[in-house]
Amino acid sequence: MTSDDRPVGKVRGADGLRGRFEGALRDLRGRRLTSVDYWDVHNFGPERAPWDYGDWHHAVMGVQLGTDLGAVTVTWTDTFYPYGVEVFHEPIGHHLVLGESGPARVGPDVEGQSRWAPLLGSRVHSTACHWEQFQIGPSRRANGSIAAPAHSVDVPVALRLDFAAGSIWFVAAIPQLPDPQGVFIPGDEIMVVFSAEKMRDLGFEDPAFIGPPS
Repeated sequence: MTSDDRPVGKVRGADGLRGRFEGALRDLRGRRLTSVDYWDVHNFGPERAPWDYGDWHHAVMGVQLGTDLGAVTVTWTDTFYPYGVEVFHEPIGHHLVLGESGPARVGPDVEGQSRWAPLLGSRVHSTACHWEQFQIGPSRRANGSIAAPAHSVDVPVALRLDFAAGSIWFVAAIPQLPDPQGVFIPGDEIMVVFSAEKMRDLGFEDPAFIGPPS
């Protein structure tokens, strides 16, 4: 067997990280949603940072969900590999360096016709995650010899929360503005998506993840 023929291995320790991740996501079930806050980098201009693009919102740094059991943060991390989406049962301030020039809340307005309005006060009745596997390496030295063998990583690139009134997806993705049809996944920003059609536009095809709740 040559160096290039070595089998692709899994990253050690990933199973334990995945178990903790899935437990945190699963623990959202039954929580009642009370508030929603999007966070973006500090805006030094007079205009408001844009975030509302119709059937998707651009939260950038992450989302803090208020629930009857405390704050929940949905943001991007490099826990598994740059970058994936992750859930933490704590305020978003534990993950952002806040301050005068730090990230700031930018929205949303959850009153009236907001996409969030029908969900406030209701409970999360199911959750799901979409994992993607990426092949990494092998890494090589300048002379072409292999420094480390190839390996694979499983990355959680999108989450789904189901409510009685509908589903919400959180995607670790960078919309390539000003053309929002171009999106880089996975990425170090958060998109909040409100329709299965938009998820299909982003390239998600698994009917169990984008179809009606089971």
